[in-house]
Amino acid sequence: YGYGYFEAALLPVVHSLTSSLLQPLFGYLADKKGLKVSVGLSILLSGIGVSLLGLVPNLYLLMLVCVIISGIGHASFHPGALCKVSQIATGSSRGKLTSLFVVGGNLGMALGPIIAGIILSSGGVPQVVWLIIPAVIAAFLLYLHPISDNCQIESKKQTGEKENWRPVILLFSGSTLRSWVTFGSMTFLPTYLVLEGYPLLEATMLVSLMLLAGVAGQMSGGTLSDRIGRKKVVVITTLLSIPAFAAILLTHGIFLILSMMIFGFMLWASFSVTIAMSHEMMPSKVGLISGLFLGIAMGAGGIGVSLSGLLADRFGLYASLEIFPFILVIATILFILVKTPGRTIHQ
Repeated sequence: YGYGYFEAALLPVVHSLTSSLLQPLFGYLADKKGLKVSVGLSILLSGIGVSLLGLVPNLYLLMLVCVIISGIGHASFHPGALCKVSQIATGSSRGKLTSLFVVGGNLGMALGPIIAGIILSSGGVPQVVWLIIPAVIAAFLLYLHPISDNCQIESKKQTGEKENWRPVILLFSGSTLRSWVTFGSMTFLPTYLVLEGYPLLEATMLVSLMLLAGVAGQMSGGTLSDRIGRKKVVVITTLLSIPAFAAILLTHGIFLILSMMIFGFMLWASFSVTIAMSHEMMPSKVGLISGLFLGIAMGAGGIGVSLSGLLADRFGLYASLEIFPFILVIATILFILVKTPGRTIHQ
């Protein structure tokens, strides 16, 4: 449709910003007011926003409105739902249970490029409108079987721990940089693969395989963090993702595919673990913290993607992708600097 890299990247960025700015608000209301969020309504709004994109691909401003609608649905879901997860999790299982919850969403993200590739190959962007069907079905099923999303959080007196914002800020900053690379790789690797000679459908399927490897990484990372410590898992897996991404840009064929799988596994392995760490650091503000990490950190990472789009427009896509390993180096350093209280979080 003639859009540049920046305009293309701006669509997921607007979605991320809408979600990121509203999620802390929903989280705060969940903490202070016990806000109940209709999961079915959240999914319906997300589905409507995405499916309407198929009707207005030539009207850029309306496309932005659609992603804002979807972002509102996204924002209303996470804080209350993660508060429930934190409520039933214990120190010895928090990593595993948090990763299980997060994997559900990321499994959908992994399947997304496959579905998008099939839709785009069969009828182009207008066919996206059919995605309204699974959204309506899911919302209806959740209406028949409602999920209570209100959550009673722990107070400072109950936890007996002093809540310190400094390590949370370091963890948040590293997570923001990681989300920049996460969304950047999801946004630009399909185009990179097409430029390398892969057909569109094959390129989107390879990215989906990378995300599925990320799903496996999240489950492994969350479970392992319960055994050897959260910080160790976060630092080691983020560090190992750096050479894996570099190999994507330096190899071809089967080695490129293997590099994508390893990169997805390692980068996503720390995702749910950082959320579990933040919950343990701030047990009386689980909703707010969930909104910050799944909202603000993601949105700020989305802004980074738009910057990558600008760099790609000016210097080329390959030059833009070359920056990602350096971003991960900074994220790793920030994670190393995080000091975790040994009584509640495994070192």
